[in-house]
This record gives sequence, structure tokens and C-alpha cells, in this order.
Amino acid sequence: MQRQRRKDERELREKAKDEDDTSPHTSPTKKTKEANDEPNTLEQKQYYQSLAAPKNIWIIKPGENTNRGQGIQVAKDFAEIKDIIIDSTQNRKRTCIVQKYIHNPLLIHRRKFDIRTFALMTSVNGTLKAYLYEEGYLRTSCREYSINNLNNKLVHLTNDAVQKRSEDYGKFEPGNKLSYSEFQVFLDKNHPDLNICFERDMVPQMNKMTTDVFRACHGKLDPKRRLNCMEVFGLDFMICDEFRPYLIEVNTNPCLELSSPLLARLIPTMLENSFKIGLDGVFFPPEHFSSKKAFIGDACPENRYTLCFDDSDPLDGPF
Repeated sequence: MQRQRRKDERELREKAKDEDDTSPHTSPTKKTKEANDEPNTLEQKQYYQSLAAPKNIWIIKPGENTNRGQGIQVAKDFAEIKDIIIDSTQNRKRTCIVQKYIHNPLLIHRRKFDIRTFALMTSVNGTLKAYLYEEGYLRTSCREYSINNLNNKLVHLTNDAVQKRSEDYGKFEPGNKLSYSEFQVFLDKNHPDLNICFERDMVPQMNKMTTDVFRACHGKLDPKRRLNCMEVFGLDFMICDEFRPYLIEVNTNPCLELSSPLLARLIPTMLENSFKIGLDGVFFPPEHFSSKKAFIGDACPENRYTLCFDDSDPLDGPF
């Protein structure tokens, strides 16, 4: 209701402005003053309202305390974007993130997807270290991709909490999830002439972006340098139709639901790896303990994390 009211008020102001501009009694001095008052705003408005569509599309996300796709909106109209920001930040305790929307994503059978990867950060005795988990997965949407309707979240958001609302959830892939190997089969079949190897050509770029994230913000992750702490992060990537990967966001509370057979295997193993790195070096097993004699044995016989950042290393430490 508030947004509609502001929209009506905006239309009335624009109508009044048009009448003023065409009036023979309009003062040129007044026009010049108005134009000089907010030159940046005018330039921004012209850019946002330009005919650069479909490239001029933006995604607006809440800055704090949200996940599972809540509060995310896609828009291209400058006035609509301003209204969304005002609505989201009116209590002054919230911020908004406005990102350029990737209008040309690589599609799987005409549907959008993104890639979820995991990273682990540990802080032990004031030393921060970050690790990359070697396996991730793809999250697919249920509906064919189109920019004609930016309000349809089933088209534009691949979050599980959003896609589960569709009657087509799980119709194309179990739980709308694909493994890296299944994605490679898709690439080999649909883009054979490009000879693209996902793990050779894409994963190293994604890993570099992940490392750069920790290098950029490690000073803010644990500013008080607690004695021992750890956290698992979920990173979301997209690939454009030119096969260039983009880091979309980093989640501090990644979804750990076992919503498909793939995740039922991947996530418990990832967590076991995380605990082995983050806890086993702090909480040592009892004397004479043997994992071979334990009831479940060693739940994590293989370490699948790779160290990517160590702030005690001169090459990784504070700039």
C-alpha cells in the first residue's frame, strides 16, 4: 500500500513537472538551478531509465539477518528500486545490497542455476585459516528463464525454500540438485565444441575468488580473536553464457537440509571434515582411543578440504 501510494504521488509530481516545463511562464533560472542541484541524481536516473534493457536489471537483497531468499527482489525501473530500498530500510536498522543482475546466465535446459560451494574458517589462538571444500553442487530452478516477468521468484531464485513452493519441484532433477559430474555430462553433450572441463576451467576461478574473499575481510571475521572458533560458509556462484563465473554472495548460515540423495551424502561428509579440522586439534580423543574400534569407525577417512588462507603467512596476512 505504501509503495502504491508513493507511486501515485510520483506520477502526480512528474505530471506537474511536465506541465511546468511546457509552461511559457516557467523561469529558466529556476530550471537551471534545479538541474544544477542534483546532477548526479539526474545522471543516475537517465542511466536507470535508459533503453539498455535487458542489461539494466538489478537485484535487491536485505543486508542483514535474512536467508532462504527472503526479501530478495528483481527490478529494472529506477523509481521501483528506490521504493524497494525505502521499504526495506525504513526502520534504519537494516541495509540493502543492490547488485547488477546477471541477465545472460548459462542455462540448463532453458532453466537458471547457481553453484553452492563450502568454505571453512577457523580461528585458533588468534590465527585465522580458511579452507576450500572440494565438492559442491548445482541448484536449479523449476521454470524456464525469462526476463519478461521479474517478479516470478521461481524463475529468478534457485533457493530451495523458494523452489519447494513449485509443483514442479524435483521434476527435472532430484531435489533440484545436480552434482559436478552431472553438470560435466551436460556440458559435454550440449557444448562439445568448446571442450569445457568444469573442474579444470571453472573451479580454479571460483577457488581464487573464495580465497580473495578471505584475504579481503579476514580482519572483520573474528576481530576479537577468540581463543577457538570455527564457521562454515556457503558461497554461491553463477556462470554467464560466456562461461565466466561470478561470485554472487557468501552466506554465514548455509542451508544444511538433506533435500536430495546428493546432499544426503555431501553435507554430512563436509560437516565431518569441518569438525575434524576445527575440533579434533583442540579436543583430543581419550587415551588409547582407536577409531578402528569405534562403533561407527572413522566417519571421515579422507580430508577433502584444502588450505587457501593463513593470516600468519606473510603472503596472506594483513596488507
